[in-house]
Amino acid sequence: MAVLSTGPIENSPVNGVRPTQIVSIKVENQNAVNTATILVQGYSLITSRTLYVSEQFSILPGAVATRTYFADLNSFEYVITVTGAAPEDNYVSFWGKNSAGSLVAAHRLVYSELFGSENFTGATGATGATGVTGVTGVTGITGVTGATGISGVTGTTGATGDTGLTGPTGVTGITGSTGLTGVTGATGNSGPTGDTGPSGGPEGPTGATGVTGAMGNTGATGATGLAGPTGATGVTGTTGVTGATGTVQPNPFDVYVLQGSVGGNGTQASPFGTIQQGVAAVSPTGTVHILGGTYPITANITINKAGITLKGYPSTIILLQAAVIPFTIIGSGVTVDGLTITSDNPYAVEFIQLGGTNHTVINNTIFGPPQAGPSSGWVVNRGLVSQIGNMTGLLVQNNIFYSLRQPAYFNPNTTGEVISNVVYNTRGFVNDRAVMVFSGNSWGSPVNAVDIALLVGTITGPPFDPISALSANNSTATIQDSR
Repeated sequence: MAVLSTGPIENSPVNGVRPTQIVSIKVENQNAVNTATILVQGYSLITSRTLYVSEQFSILPGAVATRTYFADLNSFEYVITVTGAAPEDNYVSFWGKNSAGSLVAAHRLVYSELFGSENFTGATGATGATGVTGVTGVTGITGVTGATGISGVTGTTGATGDTGLTGPTGVTGITGSTGLTGVTGATGNSGPTGDTGPSGGPEGPTGATGVTGAMGNTGATGATGLAGPTGATGVTGTTGVTGATGTVQPNPFDVYVLQGSVGGNGTQASPFGTIQQGVAAVSPTGTVHILGGTYPITANITINKAGITLKGYPSTIILLQAAVIPFTIIGSGVTVDGLTITSDNPYAVEFIQLGGTNHTVINNTIFGPPQAGPSSGWVVNRGLVSQIGNMTGLLVQNNIFYSLRQPAYFNPNTTGEVISNVVYNTRGFVNDRAVMVFSGNSWGSPVNAVDIALLVGTITGPPFDPISALSANNSTATIQDSR
């Protein structure tokens, strides 16, 4: 047995179109006696390794077989297992082709280029004489390291408000002059000293104490000099205008919306009040954050900005209240993520209409109000509808659809993938000449009338055939095959 693999093949769109649309696998059994058994398995490598092709067939001795499979995917891998006839007698080649059937050279792999071809084990021949050891070959040049991807643009920093001007310091008043010191009065005259009695004689009476001379007048205290006038207090300088409080400036790549908000600028602190305002303000590749709340919709919202995301938060509910399509998405690369979408009445419109390239509808819950009677008589309300001939590369993943006429209607020439959704109480996905890969979807209760309907004109072969594999890959889906 031999197991051959192409390895992962990148097939990203160029100008909106993937280079390879289909692949052809050619196997040649050169054995003259034994029949070879071939198992072909194709895997989608978008978000997980998902089997979408599985076919086993036999090749008679000396015969050649060719198989063609759908490959309009961003990334895929094929594994070919050869058993039966001696593996070395079976030559396998792999060919990527565009929509016109022309070869895509980058996706062509011949026998010697397939991974695992070294596992072909032929019959063991007699051991030959050991030859002279050859000269060791020159080591090959190490390939150039791939260029590092460009870093994403850093969002703009909000401007800092101006600092107010400092007022001038007031002038210090003049210090008053010190008053003059008063004149000191003149000292009064001393009175005469009394006579001393004769020496040796009786001590004469003490002479009368002379009259104390009159005390001289105390000079008048000089007047206290006048205090100089206090200098006038300088005028207090005018307080500078307080600079505006710095704010987080609106970032056009992260715009916020909150139902009923008034006068906002789209920041998280001051959100816009409607989804329409958010879509108008966001820049391409940015995100409109739809904060929790109920958003009544009575008019269509058209989205045509490349790469933007509508991001719902817990308890974000989009409530349709008129017979209009809530969201029309065109252009390229738009993502609708995490919304709950419903209506106050059953309206005969779809909740989301999609046209363009490479849109993603992921992690949403979409449902309608209950309708009485059998589903064949319900109003034709739908979760998603693709535009006729104008939708490629659509990804519908991890959504919940219920209580609708159809979860989705894929019109002619739509391409894409429908992966890991839960659907119940509907009439199932409708594939009208579209090429959609269904994988990993499951079905709740009440059960759908059918799970997947293939209308007249839808292609035969992969990715729909064999029907048994399509059913098995989608939780034993009920398939209505009208082709």
